[in-house]
Amino acid sequence: MLQTIRDNAQGVIIWIIVGFIILGLSSFILSSYLGSGVKNYVAKVNDVEITQRQFSTAFNNRQAQLQQQLGENFARFFNENLLRKSVVNGLVQSELVTQLAHEAGFRNSPAQSRKSLEQVPVFLDENGKFSNQKFSDVVAQYGYTAEGYAIEQAINLSNQQFISGISDSAFELKSSVTDFQRLNRQQRDMGFLTISKSEVSQTIKLSEEEVKAWYEQHADQYMTQEQVKLDYLELSLQALSTSQVVDEEEVKDYYEKNKSRFTISDEREASHILIKLDDSTNEATALVTLIDIKRQLGEGALFADLAKQHSQDKFSAKKGGSLDRVSRGQNDPAFDDALFALKEGEISDPVRSQFGYHLIKLDKIIPGKAKPFADVQARLSLELKNQKAERIFYESQSKLENITYEFRDSLEPAAEALGFSIKTSPLITRAGGAQIFKNPELLGEAFSEEVLLESFNSNVIKLSEDHLIVVRLKEHLPAKQKPFDEVKNLVESQLRQERAQLQVAVLAEQQLQQLNEGKTPESIAAGHKAVSWINPGFIGREARLDATQAEQNAINADVRKALFGLRQSAPDKTVFHNVPVTNGNGVVIVFRSVRENPLKEEQSVLDAMQQQLTQANGRTDTDAVLEYKRSHSDVDIIAESREGDQ
Repeated sequence: MLQTIRDNAQGVIIWIIVGFIILGLSSFILSSYLGSGVKNYVAKVNDVEITQRQFSTAFNNRQAQLQQQLGENFARFFNENLLRKSVVNGLVQSELVTQLAHEAGFRNSPAQSRKSLEQVPVFLDENGKFSNQKFSDVVAQYGYTAEGYAIEQAINLSNQQFISGISDSAFELKSSVTDFQRLNRQQRDMGFLTISKSEVSQTIKLSEEEVKAWYEQHADQYMTQEQVKLDYLELSLQALSTSQVVDEEEVKDYYEKNKSRFTISDEREASHILIKLDDSTNEATALVTLIDIKRQLGEGALFADLAKQHSQDKFSAKKGGSLDRVSRGQNDPAFDDALFALKEGEISDPVRSQFGYHLIKLDKIIPGKAKPFADVQARLSLELKNQKAERIFYESQSKLENITYEFRDSLEPAAEALGFSIKTSPLITRAGGAQIFKNPELLGEAFSEEVLLESFNSNVIKLSEDHLIVVRLKEHLPAKQKPFDEVKNLVESQLRQERAQLQVAVLAEQQLQQLNEGKTPESIAAGHKAVSWINPGFIGREARLDATQAEQNAINADVRKALFGLRQSAPDKTVFHNVPVTNGNGVVIVFRSVRENPLKEEQSVLDAMQQQLTQANGRTDTDAVLEYKRSHSDVDIIAESREGDQ
């Protein structure tokens, strides 16, 4: 659902809704409205505690988001400790923003909060209008009540306004942008001599004795990889479940025994009138108000009219107090207890919840009903198969561990006791193989001393919570040097490349010296087959800024970078520079002069760049404010990585 909200939200709403759900809501708001009394906090910002509950909620939400984003790669890239640190620091940063915004006097009204919520498509009904029911259902999935979340929304909007106030006050002078663009678009007149490594390599002559000597000196480069072939026993819950058989009578009997699970619970259509408790309204005042409202109802006044006039739940008041359909567990426990004790049309006495005092009217009871057997047959059949498989799995797990340890020199006793077949892997290296044979723990066991040298069964390897394997060495192929005849061509090629690289470097130094002595690049290139002279003229820091595009592909990125890092001792004073490039060729740059790009930049481009730089400045200013606040705050992080708090 988090992903749904994120996909449907736009702009500020993403920052407000998703950002604060992921990172956790401000701790003083949660303390007031979620009733957290946990003293064992994970962090404290000044006098505000960030509780274990907040951390767990934020951690679980962020982990779920990563699982959705990474899919099958989640297990590969997930680092629990790094995520814990990130979540704690995110919660601390969020609390710092909340405190700064509060100190600066930022506040938002319920109307502003409602307006922002009405922009989130996931909270809208089929007619495109805000739905209290959908809103309540969505936020309830994350442990929040509608009222509590709406109040938190006001705080979040204030925080966003505070951040926007900083970032939107940043600026970048047009003159600075113009100067930056002029330097960035500068062109330099150059040419370069290039020494082809491939041409030089063709001139290298090697004897077989030289090649053999290189082969012996670099023997470790020409080794086969150590390999093992494994026998193994595999215990998989999924495989066991697939192999189970259940008949229709079993499934029907299971359905009858579990019918309550597939019964849609009773729902209520209700209305309420809320009087909040605050500095101006104490409990006595709230009770007196509601008692008077109930008196008016007894005299014939309409509940909807009084709700519109008196209820401080602005969302439902506009609809005459209507809460749409609700089910048990959606609201405060005291509210639920009172509502579900009413008969249709009845109005409760004043009920105290965490939000204040309510009068509750039960408008309609929607009875629950059981789903038909046909609708759940496939699901129940799978459940029965899984249950049977789980019993077998856990019984087999114990036997697998005990027997393979007791009979460490063979897998056959365990295979016979469990009714499993011994499987055989392909040859695998220490780098791993396909599918399960790339598992790091499996590879560690396969090449361990016990398995590799002593030929014992491995320990039970947990590929996942419901997938286990025990391996045993079947065949071991140690690493060995490859025969010379097998790698002769490779050795000769590598030796040739090394010699050619040295020769390129020598030629580049010679040409640099010749240029400094006054020889022209054209004459140098004319005297050597492996050397060419390329003269593109004025080029830019990027190919798109070149005066002509004819030679742009011939200019290596290393050459461009080196050219724009050179300095002239005097205007139009030619500079020569030797540049080794990544493709192995040698390059000697001839740098002649500098000019501004004659093609002027369009104003729209300059405006866009000014906006980008302004935004970057805004982010920098925001970071600086938060860093200053943090450095002048008492921030106490108890634990960034704690086991068992999920």
